[in-house]
Amino acid sequence: FNYLNEYLLFFPLKYSKFAPDGGVPARLGWFIMYFAPMVVYLISWKYIGAPSSSYDILVMSLYCCHFSKRCLEVIFLHKYSKDCLLESVIQVGSFYSLGAVVTAYSSHVLPDSTARSAFLDDSFRIKFGLGVYSFGQLCNLYHHYLLATLRTPGSFKYVIPKGGLFSLVICPQYLGELLSWLGFSIVGYNFGLYLCYIPMVAYLCARAHHTYRWYQSKFDDYPYSYTLKLWPFVY
Repeated sequence: FNYLNEYLLFFPLKYSKFAPDGGVPARLGWFIMYFAPMVVYLISWKYIGAPSSSYDILVMSLYCCHFSKRCLEVIFLHKYSKDCLLESVIQVGSFYSLGAVVTAYSSHVLPDSTARSAFLDDSFRIKFGLGVYSFGQLCNLYHHYLLATLRTPGSFKYVIPKGGLFSLVICPQYLGELLSWLGFSIVGYNFGLYLCYIPMVAYLCARAHHTYRWYQSKFDDYPYSYTLKLWPFVY
């Protein structure tokens, strides 16, 4: 449903290049969108009983690390060409916050004592998951950096992205984000986390498709003709 909704533009989330100028300062709007789910997650964790096994602390730390990174990028890295719609702040913030509740429940309620003790015995899975998570975060950060440095100082004009993996896929920053959440799910290793991952993949695949179409419509000299928009050699 997420893929069809975004792909067919039934009720697309209106932000970034796909939305008109709004009335909420961009940095404030995006900070709220990324800070809110972290607060909701921590409140949910506290409400659940603040479980503090090695499993719980690691999963919680990875979740908070992701959104802390995004908040820092909003403050220090990203360059915005337009303000946010209040509607978008509410939509995206609510979407992420709902995901925070589901993730907290999946991470701290579903795993029983057997699952938590088994967690410590599977060091390969933990290391592999952390490796995928870290690589995804770095991939996401690097391509956000490339996007932030494309424009000349003082310019708000969109330009064609280049460098990194932009010659292979239209949205390598999305690829990095999906890899980091995949690593998170591998570490957490329960059905609920993988279930949360599926709609995120569907949404960003559709978003990448529309990003490709948007660049084609805006730039006559757009150099890339992608058959793959998000996952190299897959989609």
